[in-house]
Amino acid sequence: MNMPYSTFGVSYDRTVQKIRSGVGVNIVSDVEALGVFTRTTMDIVYAYGIQPTYNSHLRFGLQTSAIMRSRNYSGLVFPDMIDVGGNTSGSPDFNGVTSWNYDFSVGVAGDYENFYGGVAVHHILEPVEARYAGTKAYIPRKYTVHLGADFNLFKWYRFKEVLLFSPNVIYIQQGEFNQLNLGAYLSRYRLVAGLWFRDNLSLNSHTFIITVGYQDDVFRIGYSYDFSIMDYGLRGLPSSSHEVTLGWNFEYKNKYRRKFRYIKCPKF
Repeated sequence: MNMPYSTFGVSYDRTVQKIRSGVGVNIVSDVEALGVFTRTTMDIVYAYGIQPTYNSHLRFGLQTSAIMRSRNYSGLVFPDMIDVGGNTSGSPDFNGVTSWNYDFSVGVAGDYENFYGGVAVHHILEPVEARYAGTKAYIPRKYTVHLGADFNLFKWYRFKEVLLFSPNVIYIQQGEFNQLNLGAYLSRYRLVAGLWFRDNLSLNSHTFIITVGYQDDVFRIGYSYDFSIMDYGLRGLPSSSHEVTLGWNFEYKNKYRRKFRYIKCPKF
């Protein structure tokens, strides 16, 4: 397949200051093998915030998900469709299959002065991903830990604009799989640049990620490109990934006349 994986997603969230909460919705669709397999997830997210001290904040989040999986066998070629000359004819004698499932996730995020971080647990119920011949394949729980900080490199210069250096670390564990992401961002004016290193801890696959972005009070646009290095060398463009992010901040009418304090976190 020239384009084995494509992922599309859209999300929206807003604050509800009256109850110190936030609500949001995410819709993500993973398309594999040019439409042979499709997995669409819709998440409803709720978060509640507290402020333990003047310079610290906490947000507790709950996410419930509906999952739709579709399999379109018309895009596959089976052995009985190939003649002795190697030509393909006919179509599979299988109908497409669509299945539904649900899932839950929880998490907490917070910041203290210029440090921030969070912990999340996804797939709490370990939903069934597939069934075949009386057996079931489950999605293992996924544990994620994220830590980061913002440092102003120009804080000793009174009249210089802010230059933020933001180191970050993300650790992910799911079943027997472990992954460590190490990276950092530089933010100057409205421009952001970042460099990440990702490893699966078995030391047989190393990925570098380059990120650039622009943001202002209304719009945000970012692009990231990742390329991998295996034991036998650089895999190059055929196995690379491209990601484009577009964000739009709608005008928020604050009838309660109170400032809402947001959790610090990377914008891209």
